[in-house]
Amino acid sequence: MWDEAQAVLVGGVDSPVRAFRHTDRDPLMLVKGRGATVVDANGRAWTDFIMGWGALVLGHQPPAVIRALRATAAHSTLLGLTHPAEVALASLIARCVPSVEQVRFTVSGTEACMIAVRLARAHTGRTKLLVFDGGYHGHGDTLMAGRPAAPLIRPTGRHGAAQAGQTAGLPHTLIQSTIVVPWNDPHAFDQAMTQHGEQLACVILEPVAANMGVIPPEAGYLQQIRQATASRGVLLIFDEVVTGFRLGLGGAQGLFGIRPDLTTFGKIIGGGLPIGAVGGPTRLMQRLAPEGDVYHAGTFAGHPLSMACGAAVLHELIAQPPYASLEAKARRVEQALQQAAERARVPVQINRVGSMLTVFFTEQPVRQLAQAQASQRSRFARWAHALRQRGILIPPSPFEACFLSTAHTARHLDRFERAAMAAFLAVAEH
Repeated sequence: MWDEAQAVLVGGVDSPVRAFRHTDRDPLMLVKGRGATVVDANGRAWTDFIMGWGALVLGHQPPAVIRALRATAAHSTLLGLTHPAEVALASLIARCVPSVEQVRFTVSGTEACMIAVRLARAHTGRTKLLVFDGGYHGHGDTLMAGRPAAPLIRPTGRHGAAQAGQTAGLPHTLIQSTIVVPWNDPHAFDQAMTQHGEQLACVILEPVAANMGVIPPEAGYLQQIRQATASRGVLLIFDEVVTGFRLGLGGAQGLFGIRPDLTTFGKIIGGGLPIGAVGGPTRLMQRLAPEGDVYHAGTFAGHPLSMACGAAVLHELIAQPPYASLEAKARRVEQALQQAAERARVPVQINRVGSMLTVFFTEQPVRQLAQAQASQRSRFARWAHALRQRGILIPPSPFEACFLSTAHTARHLDRFERAAMAAFLAVAEH
């Protein structure tokens, strides 16, 4: 089956991290999932801490989502005009996130970030944008002009060996219009704003970095960015594709008490189906067509199935907020992993915010991309493989986050902790 996938799909995958190149192991092919468990094509069950790359906060196949999916599909899979489920989901998002009054749905987080930047350029009349080294806001040309969060993984061959840096195929003019500064570096940010602030349309960031591994903002850092952008008329865009509705009903902006100008969403708001969204105050969102002069359209934008499943998840999160429970589970995992690593005498840094965490194999605190890239990736690869041998599935990259869900039980966490202890010992032996 994998041979056939490689024959007809580039690298056998449709997203590079699925190729397991960071761990130098054969990829898995999954066929089903339920709760916190997934099953591969060979029939083996795995305890899942990838969780759809963060999208499945309620686990695989939560009953409310399955009911919504069946009920909606019974009427239609695509209607082509506005339908009530779009209004319902947009209303839920606006109800939960104070900075959002209106929403425009897209098919992906990438598309949402592209539209947010376009809105910022239209509103300000400026062209440049500022991103943070290691942040990821989708694969749109403008936003890929900054350094990606991890080395680009390419097989050795006529296109060369794997390398770090910008993706090929970007026009030089786009690269020139993108200012890149290190994450968690107040001085570098101040310098960039002093030099380029009057030319910047926007600053876009993940309020908790999640695509170079989990790296939270230093105390006061987001407040500094908010003040600097507001004083120069630069729009602040929070990319909450990962953190939205995972760190709380108000997302990371609710957790840190920051009000951005625009917010992008994805993952959780689709209930496991493809989705993206950009939201903000009416005064900015009204620039979008048909009300304004910023064009966006899409056949599958506001797709009925995504809308219904996303609304089902948000209703569950509103009715019974799981965030205290998720925090307790994740804190338990963090502490158990730290203790296991110490017993095995393997130096690690465990970065965690809420129900998302990353284990970096390094003695130094990780607060920027350079420190994440300096971690011992070979040790991570051995650790991930040892976990896999014991039925635990984590993201096959040292630059991704493990995610917990409401479906993870004490038994799942016990299994993870036992496997992690053995995996750390396996790392220590090399």
